[in-house]
Amino acid sequence: MQFWCSASNTAWTWTWTAYPGVWAFIALLWFAASRWNRAGARRAGTTSGPMHPAFYGGLVMLWLALDWPIGALGAGYLASVHMIQFILIALLAPPALLKGVSPEALAMIDRSAIIRRLTSPVTALVLFNAIVLLTHLPPVVDALMISQLGSMVIDLLWLTGGLMYWWPVILPVPARPSFVPPLRMLYFIIGLMFSPVMFGLAGFLVYAQHPLYATYELAPPIGILSSRDDHQLAGVLMSIVGAIIAFVGLSVTFFRWNRSEG
Repeated sequence: MQFWCSASNTAWTWTWTAYPGVWAFIALLWFAASRWNRAGARRAGTTSGPMHPAFYGGLVMLWLALDWPIGALGAGYLASVHMIQFILIALLAPPALLKGVSPEALAMIDRSAIIRRLTSPVTALVLFNAIVLLTHLPPVVDALMISQLGSMVIDLLWLTGGLMYWWPVILPVPARPSFVPPLRMLYFIIGLMFSPVMFGLAGFLVYAQHPLYATYELAPPIGILSSRDDHQLAGVLMSIVGAIIAFVGLSVTFFRWNRSEG
């Protein structure tokens, strides 16, 4: 029995497959977040409240991205579904998960110099883009996706990068007043809307004469979508969805800023 989705040279079937490693990871994430909030509440001398509903939405998005069928299709059959996994794991689930961090839990680690440095806007932006670039390089993808451990490493790197990127926006540190709304808006523009890394990767996927990833080029075919069309669709999804998420972030930041100034 497989514990994590990975590439396979067998023909795709719609037969349900169990991935207990994914279930255990989701359960562990919920347990760790709950204990973190309880520990923060104890240190602050308060009672731990219920988790924010958005946190459970983030867990659901992670589960959908990692488990069958999206996890299996993205791991070794369709580059476009692999891109959907990236969007869910790195761009959509992290802000929802961070909503589950209580102020008391955040205050418990706020004094850590390492955490503060890693989640500073500049560091988070650089590391997020570095992770995106590394995990989309064809040699890295083709080398890691063939094993369960390698596939899991890519998924965990995406989640880590996403949490780092969204941390300064969702959990702004009070002692960091310089990250004002105009800079947050610029953060979205550089990080997602006009990111050289994401737009560069999307351009290669869309305009390359041949598919970039052997894992998906040589995968057993599914439906009428050719390997090249699949790669092009992956590039379109990366550029368009990334821009939409950035636009939503920009809009929310602007209207909150405008309301606070009014």
